[in-house]
Amino acid sequence: MKKLSFLIYAAIFGNLFISNAQVRPGMKLGLNSSNLSNTRLEEKRDVYFGVFVDIPLAAYYTLQPEVLYSRQGGISNSIEFEDVNINYISITAANKFFVGPNKGFHFVLGLGLDFNVGGNWNPLFGTNNDEFDISPIDLTFIGGIGYEFGFGLILEARYKQGAISTDFLGGRDLFEEDGSQFNAVYQVGMAYKFKIN
Repeated sequence: MKKLSFLIYAAIFGNLFISNAQVRPGMKLGLNSSNLSNTRLEEKRDVYFGVFVDIPLAAYYTLQPEVLYSRQGGISNSIEFEDVNINYISITAANKFFVGPNKGFHFVLGLGLDFNVGGNWNPLFGTNNDEFDISPIDLTFIGGIGYEFGFGLILEARYKQGAISTDFLGGRDLFEEDGSQFNAVYQVGMAYKFKIN
């Protein structure tokens, strides 16, 4: 009986919380400028896109879980080696802290996991060359700034830093120095969150 009462109260308060929090789903689209540290690869420009849920938890704080598809890697400047293309599914918990009376300008801090799901050197589906191997997962940290308009449009600029070495085992002429290769990504994009009645 106690368990049933607890479930009923949890359902009631859960629904009240969700309705008061005005949870809003949304979509994101933007541009990446990515590279791998300790290599001679040049910056690769590509896209990211996906979905998110906007969950206001306080007057000036919003939790924003995201699931994005992000195309990253680096551009080879040598005819001997291909570009490095790594495609990730990124699952991120973004924390948005609003500043000012209209709550438009905000800072973003977050933590995420990137799962390698494709590219020219992908450990899950095989590689073009056995000498190359990319880690199947990356732990990421994000930071950025943005502005949110009242009608739902959001503009943001972020930096995403990988914390797990990609273990990229390319030819020695691609390396600037000994050391691990970490993802580093600058992101600029827009998002739109929808109203739910």
